[in-house]
Amino acid sequence: MIYSKWLRYLIFTGIAMVAIASCSAQQKFPLRPGEWSATINDPSMPPMTVLYCLNDELWTKSLTQNSSCTISLLTVTSGGISYNMSCKMPSAQIAGKVQMDFDGMQHMIAKAAINLTMNGKTIPSTNQTDYRWKSATCSPADKNLSKSATK
Repeated sequence: MIYSKWLRYLIFTGIAMVAIASCSAQQKFPLRPGEWSATINDPSMPPMTVLYCLNDELWTKSLTQNSSCTISLLTVTSGGISYNMSCKMPSAQIAGKVQMDFDGMQHMIAKAAINLTMNGKTIPSTNQTDYRWKSATCSPADKNLSKSATK
């Protein structure tokens, strides 16, 4: 099944922001702060990479950035995070389970099994996002620092 780039980005952003928000229960970003690349791998499409700036302030701020998503059954350990997510947007709903594993201070992998519902049709999706630390300095072009993300 082929997803449009917009639809794929919607799913990826929902998972990424809820994952970031989930970790904020720890109060501090548990890994190395700075610029991170997040590459989503979905079997139905080519990989897509987005840059995010992650530090203590942005980690905490992420709780309020995506008011359309909620999490439940949150478990946070030094080795990772798992939770169920539910996002209700005007044109779609996303629900599923996410498991993030920390592999040192500069790498984490998120695995998500989600259902996307649009126009009454539910589409299951399983994907993996590979997060890698890039630099201690963030670029203004990072997705969560761009003007469209801060509105």
